[in-house]
Amino acid sequence: MGHGQGEAFERTRDRCDPRASRLYQEALVWDMTMPFSEVYGEFDLTLPRFVAAGVDVISLTVQNLPGADIARATMHLARVRAGIAARSDRMMLCTSVTEIRRAKATGKLALILNHQDGSPLGGMPELVEVYHRLGIRVALLAYNAKNGLADGCAERTDEGLTSLGRRVVAAMLSSGMLCDGTHMGRRSSLEMAEICAAAGRPMAFTHSNAHAVYPHYRNITDEQMRACAATGGVIGVNGLGEFLPDDEAGTDAIFAHLDHIVTLVGPRHAGIAMDYLRDEDRFWASVRATASAWPDPPGGVRQGRGSRFAQPEQILELTDRMVRAGYPDAAVTDILGENWARLCEAAWQPAILEPAA
Repeated sequence: MGHGQGEAFERTRDRCDPRASRLYQEALVWDMTMPFSEVYGEFDLTLPRFVAAGVDVISLTVQNLPGADIARATMHLARVRAGIAARSDRMMLCTSVTEIRRAKATGKLALILNHQDGSPLGGMPELVEVYHRLGIRVALLAYNAKNGLADGCAERTDEGLTSLGRRVVAAMLSSGMLCDGTHMGRRSSLEMAEICAAAGRPMAFTHSNAHAVYPHYRNITDEQMRACAATGGVIGVNGLGEFLPDDEAGTDAIFAHLDHIVTLVGPRHAGIAMDYLRDEDRFWASVRATASAWPDPPGGVRQGRGSRFAQPEQILELTDRMVRAGYPDAAVTDILGENWARLCEAAWQPAILEPAA
């Protein structure tokens, strides 16, 4: 790790309640979302900073968003797998919770892989199993905009899953892949929750904030949160300033969303997914270039374009906020990572589905 990276974490720790620091050090600390496409994947810069900040598990988004085709998605996936293998002394690609705990025990960063759009399937539900064999363990169907599988959260329509989308969800459950409702339309995510519940498997909103706290289209409603929790699912709080709202992505703003989730559905259904990007300028340039996927927020909602991303050290600050708010030790450690572990242990078991009528 870089010297400055360790110093930043030490300064944060010095400001925290000793109980928060102890819980954080002992916990499995799991960040459920980090963009890691061709543009943003930084093995030797971003990942060491998270290690220095005490993070044990990161879920990498291994595709260009949105609209990565099959060839580009699989080539980048191969590059990421090779990059992890080349650094096997300090990181490990994991496809089970047992492997994740083994990585932590041996001092390695545990990495899992996710897709944030259905386009790498090319309209073929059969490819779900192929991606599963290549290590993808989490996926959502639509990234803000409508596609052939589902409505996205930024659309004016709210038409739910298509027939093909329902087949993809079934294929994910059959393979043992976690179904993620993030970025999808309200009805699409609720229908996903219904299918998961019928199969006896949990779903997640891996990196979604609370619409009740701030009504941005990327944030999810209480109805969506309850539906997710009813499956045994988890909602991961997001660290992008536009969704908080706070241009500086301050920890108090993140905690406001986390506390809403905890109050609404309980601490066993909350997690952390910072969605961190180091190159903020590049991200906002891509947002401006894809207006259909990132339209302006609705009237009355502040436009936070150019806002910051929360930094890795803020996960410890968030732990401190939980402690100071009176969260029990078990709730804090659940939110830091054990909820994701329990969720994935259940979701990564293949489901036996009833044949379609």
